[in-house]
Amino acid sequence: MRTSGQYFSSVSRSLSEHFRPKHRKPSVGIARRRVPVENAAITESIGKHFCCGRLKESIHWLVLCHWRGEFSGFDFLCSVIKFIAGNGNRIQARQLHAYLTVVGVGNDTFLSNHLISMYGKCGSLDDAYSVFSIIHNKNVHSWNALVSCYCRAGFVSTARRLFDQMPERDSVSWNVMISGYDRHGPCEEALRIFQSMRLSGAVTDHFGVSSALSACCNLRFSINGKLLHGFSVKVGLSLNLHVGSALVELYSKCFFLCEARRVFDTLKIREPFTWNSMLSGYVHCSRIDQALQFFNQMPFRDVVSWTMIIEGCSYHNRNGESVDLFWKMRESGLQADQVAFVCALNACIELLNLEEGSKVHCLAIKCGYETDATVGSVLVSLYAKCGNFSNAIRVTELMPVVDDFSWSVLIAEYAKHSHIERARSLFEITTEKSIALWNALIAGYSDLGMFEEGALAFKEMCLYGWKPDAYTYGSLLTASNACGLRYGEQLHCNITRTGLCSSFFVCGALIDMYFFFNQDKAAEEIFRKIMEPNVVLWNVMILGYDQNYMNCEAMNTFLAMRRSGSKPDNITLSCVLDVCSSTSAQAWGIQVHALSHKTGFERDVIVGSAIVDMYAKCGQLWSATLSFSDIIQPNVFSWTALLGGYVKCGLWDKARALFGQMPEKNIVSWNVMLSGYVQQNCSWDALDLYSLMSRLGIWPNHVSFINILSACSKLLLKDQGRQVHAQIIKTGYHIHAYVGAVIASMYESFELGAINKEAG
Repeated sequence: MRTSGQYFSSVSRSLSEHFRPKHRKPSVGIARRRVPVENAAITESIGKHFCCGRLKESIHWLVLCHWRGEFSGFDFLCSVIKFIAGNGNRIQARQLHAYLTVVGVGNDTFLSNHLISMYGKCGSLDDAYSVFSIIHNKNVHSWNALVSCYCRAGFVSTARRLFDQMPERDSVSWNVMISGYDRHGPCEEALRIFQSMRLSGAVTDHFGVSSALSACCNLRFSINGKLLHGFSVKVGLSLNLHVGSALVELYSKCFFLCEARRVFDTLKIREPFTWNSMLSGYVHCSRIDQALQFFNQMPFRDVVSWTMIIEGCSYHNRNGESVDLFWKMRESGLQADQVAFVCALNACIELLNLEEGSKVHCLAIKCGYETDATVGSVLVSLYAKCGNFSNAIRVTELMPVVDDFSWSVLIAEYAKHSHIERARSLFEITTEKSIALWNALIAGYSDLGMFEEGALAFKEMCLYGWKPDAYTYGSLLTASNACGLRYGEQLHCNITRTGLCSSFFVCGALIDMYFFFNQDKAAEEIFRKIMEPNVVLWNVMILGYDQNYMNCEAMNTFLAMRRSGSKPDNITLSCVLDVCSSTSAQAWGIQVHALSHKTGFERDVIVGSAIVDMYAKCGQLWSATLSFSDIIQPNVFSWTALLGGYVKCGLWDKARALFGQMPEKNIVSWNVMLSGYVQQNCSWDALDLYSLMSRLGIWPNHVSFINILSACSKLLLKDQGRQVHAQIIKTGYHIHAYVGAVIASMYESFELGAINKEAG
């Protein structure tokens, strides 16, 4: 937007014309009347007020000049009109229009066209149409100005009716309509208008071609885009900055990175949008290493560039780099926007890094995003998933409107931390219970093994008139693992009756359920009925075979996936590598390792961790260590995979040393050591490690309690067992089905079954 200071030169030129001591031929029209030199001070005051942004005073002086018989020129009036249009002040626009009407030039075609554009930018379409309707000599510019107003406001159908009524059209007329359909849709109509423009014989310039390419980009019409690329080469527009940038964006979003880079390299002049389009291509094609390299080569980076690379790193599980880039953006002097804050907070959630997330929260408060609904929802998720429910509730109190996502996250996390009573209480106090809240409650019961309560909540939801969706059945199918195959088959019948069999999410849950009960034929039948399975369903099949020790079937499924043309992702490769985590399948694991290197996933933290885990379980610790060093930024899962290899091979000295060197440890890392000690009959070491966890404030989960209860059971440590049992009750894990079974087993080993009954 141009400021008043940028118009100062045009205003000065306009005023200086009135001060020149030369004779002019008198003529009719306010623009051609000369301002007397003795009244130059008044006209100069108008310019000063205008340049300082005081439009009200400027219009006041213009009215005063009118009554004195001294008028300003058309150039000056056009500058004032453009400035008001840039500010979007509708009141000032009407004041100036009133002045022009008073002095008798309100019907001048040239000024009226500017007034139409001014009203359009101020969002006053009725005033724009009123000015258009009273113009006696409408020209093509008058029509273009009005059509542009309606297109800019999103009323493309009205603009199209005006466009069809135009007595004549020029290139601007066509370009305005193409751009309107490109911005507001339907984009297919933009391509039809472009084709009609070509048939009409109108001159095709870079504005029309770039808008048509943008429409192809929105539709992901790569073939049409390539045809337009050929046309732009033919007419000599391919090297134009706007056309070239649109081509880079088109090829990037259609995953043709080579073509996008080829066009990018041919452009001699590049604007920030061009660089960002190329960067976006690398990010969305999962070439995050190339994206980082390209980002470092960019001569200038705006907020969009930084936000894009931060989001890309977070999406590809490189959360540590995502947070680091966020702080580097701040160090560069740029103000983070809403998207950047959300991406940085999501990275902190994945890392479960409450300290770093709190710092981002403080910065969000300073930047005024504390009450933003989207940022607030992510903050609730951060604090809830890190177990800091007091801060999570405090964030909801500051939010103007608490959405379903925030409430459902709180309910789900309360349940995951075994605070099911709080989850139910929070559910009850919500005034409007949506399907998302019901799903969160049912999922909470299922995660804790409270399957009867989950089934009752499902019946209650149906009684209130809510129709279960795919996520509802997904949670209930998880509960069927404990309720039995018959319960799962009943759910399958309900799913078929409600028509949710086409949902990939539900199909994946059904396949997983049948694999759990070793019903591989039923799982295969569901998978066979899916026309075009996505990568997630392929992963579920491979993982299901792996869990049932059907390694040959798992590898055949992976080969079938490759033959179908579906590209494996990092989860696929990690599942297949888990299949190969035995000495007999080590040769397959080496081939999958080579494939991950070929597809660029070798340095991915998920695949890299799976490679380390595969070699570690096969006893190839040297290969595991070498693969660990290949990971660009190993996370806690990578370290834990290598630690598990040392534990499995009984290399306790190396395991303890590696455990001490780990830059960060999660509960899985501690559980690996606890489980290793228990399996190697080093129960006293397990108890010492558990005491260290308590001193460091590490919050144990159900796996930790199962391991330490097993240690107490083996050593017949009655007092310690009772203390652990008391802590389990305090933390709420006593309602977990598997924890309860281990507690019963421990008391049986103590021959104190009566105590178990009394505690129950």
